[in-house]
Amino acid sequence: MLPKIERYRGREQSYIKHLFLNKYLEAAAFKLLQSRSTSPTFNFVDAFAGPWRVSDDDKFSDSSFSQAVRTLEAVRRVLSAMGRTGLQVRYRFCERNPTSADKLRQFAANRREFDIQVFQGLFEDNIDAIGSSCRDGFTFTFIDPTGWDIESERVFAFLKDLNGEFLFNFMAEEVNRHAGWDVVEESFGRFLADPGWAEKFLDLPEDWSNETKILVLLKRKMKEVEIANYLPDMTILRPRENRTKMRLLLGTNNVLGAEVFRTIQRKVEREAMSARQRISIEESGQPFLFPSNQLAEFESERDGVGCRKYMDRAADLLHSIVVDRPGIQFRPLSGEVMEEVPVRTTDLNRIAMNFRRAGQLGFDLPPRKRTPAPTTPIWPA
Repeated sequence: MLPKIERYRGREQSYIKHLFLNKYLEAAAFKLLQSRSTSPTFNFVDAFAGPWRVSDDDKFSDSSFSQAVRTLEAVRRVLSAMGRTGLQVRYRFCERNPTSADKLRQFAANRREFDIQVFQGLFEDNIDAIGSSCRDGFTFTFIDPTGWDIESERVFAFLKDLNGEFLFNFMAEEVNRHAGWDVVEESFGRFLADPGWAEKFLDLPEDWSNETKILVLLKRKMKEVEIANYLPDMTILRPRENRTKMRLLLGTNNVLGAEVFRTIQRKVEREAMSARQRISIEESGQPFLFPSNQLAEFESERDGVGCRKYMDRAADLLHSIVVDRPGIQFRPLSGEVMEEVPVRTTDLNRIAMNFRRAGQLGFDLPPRKRTPAPTTPIWPA
């Protein structure tokens, strides 16, 4: 069941966040639970579960943990109806605030048919227990703090130790506002798992925003400690102010994860654009000439996944990678490009074929295929 935007009035950015989480979880769970494993297991870890600001105090339908349960149980029901047996889904919720943790326990008590465990306290202090409770299977970890005061070194060790992926909510607005303050240098050092981050921060281009610099340093560290091969991200705006609020960052070791991320981003960003248009109409009291979904389509063609400016960036990046590493296979090539630029594999197929026709790149097409195969080597012409 998808989240309902009317539950998120005044915090529509959280609706977009939960919509993305919902759709990505669904795709990941279908892929894993349909695998050939005798009894596949999917673990969902909500590291900062809340609940915080919710309008549904009864069912918590506008919370991440409730959305996860609804989504994953819907997937399990569908697959069970198709004859798939032995499916196991575990839920591990962690929350520091005692009052919120009590609400999580009540939520779990009302749903005893599900494997839900609640951990009270800092996520960093519960990592060993949570990790032990989902040692086997695939683990999807949702990390959604309210700021940046996190001991990332321990969190990274947790993520590296488990087989899975993670979705990290990077609080761009708060980071952008505070990154230059001397009083937060130590806490940013914990966040970046690097006490010497400030010098590296100053070495980055001056025309970059604070949050862009911190995000770049965070990704570099994640790559350095080898918790993910691909780290695509998407921006979520405050719809009522039209400014960046947060960035969702996926950590995955699979090119398919990056591809699914960009595919879902394309769907979710159109809903975000429609929401902004509806809010604008509501607040101005003036209807637009075109319906909100059509306006969102126009905006998506200008600024969305696969738009012209991103296609141009993707083409430049793809070509430069091939020149630097002649013979790179199409799958890892596409993963590197999708990590950096909001495009999909279908977009990259078109770019590669355009380069081939123009005589700028060379590769052999598989029999009866019009696009390169995942293992096709790509060469400069």
